[in-house]
Amino acid sequence: MQVSDDHSVNQKFIRAFHSALFKTLVNFVLLILALIAAYKFIPFITDAVFMIIMAVVLTAVISPAIDWLEAKGVKRGIAVALFFIVTFSLVGMVIARGAPALIDEIGKLKNLIPSTSTNGTVDQLIGKFNAWVAQYLPSLQIEPSMVAKVTSSFFSQIGTIVTTTLSAFSSFLFILIITVFFLVDGRRMMKALIGMVPNQYFEMSLNIAYKTQEQLTNFLRGQLIAAGGVGIQSILGLHILNWVFDANISGPFLIGGIAGVANIIPYIGPFAGTLPAIVVSLFNNFGDPVAASHMYFIPHIVVMFIIVQLIDNNFISPLVVSGAMEMHPLTVMLVILIGSKWGVVGMLLAVPGWGIIKVIFHEIMSGIRQHRAAVG
Repeated sequence: MQVSDDHSVNQKFIRAFHSALFKTLVNFVLLILALIAAYKFIPFITDAVFMIIMAVVLTAVISPAIDWLEAKGVKRGIAVALFFIVTFSLVGMVIARGAPALIDEIGKLKNLIPSTSTNGTVDQLIGKFNAWVAQYLPSLQIEPSMVAKVTSSFFSQIGTIVTTTLSAFSSFLFILIITVFFLVDGRRMMKALIGMVPNQYFEMSLNIAYKTQEQLTNFLRGQLIAAGGVGIQSILGLHILNWVFDANISGPFLIGGIAGVANIIPYIGPFAGTLPAIVVSLFNNFGDPVAASHMYFIPHIVVMFIIVQLIDNNFISPLVVSGAMEMHPLTVMLVILIGSKWGVVGMLLAVPGWGIIKVIFHEIMSGIRQHRAAVG
């Protein structure tokens, strides 16, 4: 009797083992197939995922303003419409005021650069620059033919540039449309999503959603403060160059604004103001012997933007961004360096991405500790 019972137990154990092994193998194969399918399918959804991520970021930034309007008694849909109307009106006013200055600068450049000339303004300017450089680096010379090739190549790519710009504009419109849906129905979507989570993880999921939004909002607020700081410093610096050295750099507000907006790209953006400032200085001061004796104020412009860069990278951005994301400034720098492996987008998303990962990890660990304490 005992032998029969032992044999029956062994048979049940073997069947249970085989069943568990079979389920494990099936799940493993399904996981591998799912990963392969995801890998093959990702290229088709990359653009959509990017738009959704950017819409989520914009929603996190705009939501506090919409919540404030809603608290004042304005319906949420109307609050969203009012926000975008006011925002686009302000942007339109800025463009309307800045466009004439930009057109004026383009007109000056167009007048100074003849379309066909073998001994025109550009060749004269290059000749003077080569003569000055030859005093220090005789082997370094700029060939007018090379400049002509670069210019020709640029204009040949105008079609591609226009197409890329239109594509970016259409993507921006889709992002805005998705953002509007998130702002109007975001709470309902979030409730439905969290409602799918088991009860024991409900509080943890709610905390993750709230703190993730808080992290994104704080980060972008910090970025805007840093960008504003760079823009203001650049504008002041250009005005100082005009006042102290009579550098004759027109459009300082436009150039400073470009530097401030480009500051969103960490460690690279502020230099975006250097090139237009140098170009404007060269063409505005062409033929002026005093400006030529100061090397057309190129060293002054470079030094000024380096100072702006140093102040931003070592004081403003690390303190503002690290304070907003509750990260050490060194962590911010390291995360951005790691993100640079994926280009500009990686640098832009590195810090908020790390902040979100940190929040999720912290909440999961807190949930595990609370579960163990409850069980114990």
